[in-house]
This record gives sequence, structure tokens and C-alpha cells, in this order.
Amino acid sequence: MHQLTTFQIVVLGIFSAFILVGVGVFAVSGGFGNSQDVGSVVVWGTVDSNVVQHVFDELRPNDKTFQNVSYTQKKPETYDAELINAMASGTGPDLIMLSQDELVAFTDKVLTIPYGAVSQASFIGSYIDEGQLFLTKEGSLALPFIVDPLVMYWNRDLFAGAGIASPPKFWNEFFDLAPKVTSLDAGSAVKKSAVALGQWENILHAKDILATLFIQAGDSIVVRGAEGVPGSVFGRRPTNAQSTPAESALRFYTEFGNPSKTSYSWNRSLPRSDNAFVAGDLAVYFGYASEYEGLLALNPNLHFSAAVLPQIEGGGVKATYGRLLGLAIPRSSRNTAGALTVAEHMTDKTGIETLAPLTGLPPVRRDVYIDTANNAAMAVFVQSALMARGWLDPSPQATNQIFKTMIESVISGKNEPAAAVAAAAAELEALLPY
Repeated sequence: MHQLTTFQIVVLGIFSAFILVGVGVFAVSGGFGNSQDVGSVVVWGTVDSNVVQHVFDELRPNDKTFQNVSYTQKKPETYDAELINAMASGTGPDLIMLSQDELVAFTDKVLTIPYGAVSQASFIGSYIDEGQLFLTKEGSLALPFIVDPLVMYWNRDLFAGAGIASPPKFWNEFFDLAPKVTSLDAGSAVKKSAVALGQWENILHAKDILATLFIQAGDSIVVRGAEGVPGSVFGRRPTNAQSTPAESALRFYTEFGNPSKTSYSWNRSLPRSDNAFVAGDLAVYFGYASEYEGLLALNPNLHFSAAVLPQIEGGGVKATYGRLLGLAIPRSSRNTAGALTVAEHMTDKTGIETLAPLTGLPPVRRDVYIDTANNAAMAVFVQSALMARGWLDPSPQATNQIFKTMIESVISGKNEPAAAVAAAAAELEALLPY
């Protein structure tokens, strides 16, 4: 048999590599939008199977894309582990639901959808701004599917009793609100509270509330750098500034847990914030849009409304926190072309129009109209979704501890906000791989 020279072997190796790359790109780009050849697509996620199945059933008669699409609902607490194990064994799904909190951990486990398949202009023009967390230099790691924004729920009776007609629009208003609403007993224990801020353990969503304050103040925490790699910007001091945005935000947050302050409203002996609100003992509760129906059900007599999260008066980034869920294609998918087509159709205008009413959440797309004339809460949710933001959390469990330590070190008097932020910044930097 004819022996190949070293040069020929090298050339053939390079040529073969190009073929493999081409096949990989074609597998992701090819067949996009071709609903005739989608094939079987298995989808995994944590969203209620009744909701997803209803979407498939509604779309299937007019869209052949969904003829052979199936969905399996997984438990949130075991979802990541099940996914990783299934992907490693080659038995995983073709399409997965991925939150922004899972993005950093799963970046090397999902395919990048190239801009040749879904252009950057189309992506930015179609989805809310928070969706850009999924974008890289080469394309998108997922297509936005569901957003659940953080909003402010306020007790109308407690406000009226204090002679206050409307909820705060700006954070600094809480300094005047707190002494008017918060009531203490003879032993200075909080009986009724204006707002649940200042602690960690008994404040539901404390991390997301504090992250929102950081983002509004101008600290994006973790972002993609010029090379597309996540990097920490937390705690950086702007030029000529006396303090960092994060330091100012942390100082504000912890004011309400300090008994020596007139704004004192919360301590660790109180019930969890959502339970205190349902009981009618908390005037303002920061919760997600998805909690609205649950709050109504727990106490039908509670006279409350939803409002957009307060902002920084006179400046800052207009934002609230959003839990964002996208559709991503795992590298182990056996039908990448079909998965891409299904993801595109699930997140197009028709798909999201079908989905939104089933979830009770605002649409993740800009071009989907929701009639909010007879639903004041939904009007707030839609507005909040458009201003939703997030950050690239490298390890939710580890950053939970970092945020907790940051808050408690200030409340205990162990650290000033500047030192607490500096320590947290060093720990956050250590979590990032680069």
C-alpha cells in the first residue's frame, strides 16, 4: 500500500479538521427554519409540564415543527446534576431550559447559536435587554423564553394608616417612610415594619434585592470582557469618586437593620419577609411577579398592589432584577438542527404570545402585546420586564455566602461597607476561572 508522507498526513489532518468544523457549524446553522425536517426533539426544563405541553398543543396544528417534540419536567433541586449526568452518558435531551444563574457553569456544555443562524440585530431587536446576557462574540448561548421580574408589593392599608397615598418611586423615600410606618413595642421590638431590608436570613430574595441595588448604582458585578470571558467588575471605584457604587448600595441596604437609625425596620427575629407581608405586618415586600397569585391565595383579605421597584433618584441605571430562562442546545444533542428550529419557534412572536397568558408573566419579546387595561399588576410586570437586568453569577451557592457575609459583617459592626465590599470583591474574583 502506498505510504503517505509526513506532509500529506499533516495536510489531510488539517483538511479533516476543517470538515469537522464545517459539519459542526452546518449542524447548528443548517435546517434553521425548515420545519419539514425537524425530526424528534426532546426538551428538558423545570417549567410546569402542563404549561409547556399546552403551548405545544396550541402550536402543533399550524406548525409542523412540533409534531415530534416532547417535554420532560425536572425538579429544580436536581436539574443541573441530572443534566450533566445525562449529557455525559449521551442520553440527554436535545434542547434544555437554562437560567442566567446557570450560564457560566454551562457555557462549555452548550452550543453557541451562530449569528449566521440568529443575527445579533434580530436578537437585540426581538428580546428584552436582559436577554443580552446570553450573547457572546460568536453568537447566543440561548434564546430567551421566560422572564420573571422583581417588583414591589405594597400594603395599601398600612400606607393609608400612615397617611401615605402611594408607594415610593425612589429608594431615598424609605428614610421618610420607615419612621411613619414602622412601630415598636416598649422593648423596641418591631411590631409592624415599613420594609424588609438590612438582614439576610429572613429576607426572601435578599441577594437579588442587593444585586439590583448594585446594578442600579452602576456596578454590573460580573460581565463579559472584550474576549467574551466573564470577569468581575464588582467593587471598582469610578474615577474621582469618593466611594464605590457597591459601597453606597450596601450602606443603604444595611441602614434598615441598624437599631440606632431612625430608618430601623427589620431584624433577624422577625418572620420571613413574605410571611410577614401576607400576615399584614409588613408594608413593602420585594418579590417576583410569579408570586402575585400565591400572595392573593394566602390571604384574600390582604389589600395590596404591585408597583415597579424603586429607583435611584436623579441618576443611576433604571433597572430591576429579572429571573431569565432561555432555551439552549447541549453539545450532546443528537439533533442540533431540529433543536434550533424548535427553540426558534418556541421563542418567536407566536410562541411567546401563546406562552405568556399561561404563565401569568410578562412576555420576553418586545413585539408581543399584552392588554393590561383590566390588569394593573400585569401592567407593572410588563414595565418591569422591559427594565429587567441580571449578572453572570459564577456559582450561585458560593455567591450566596459572599453576599450573606457582606451584609452580616456590616450589621454586626465587624466591617464598614467599604471593607465588606473589598472582601467580597476578592472572593468573587477567586470564583472566576480566568
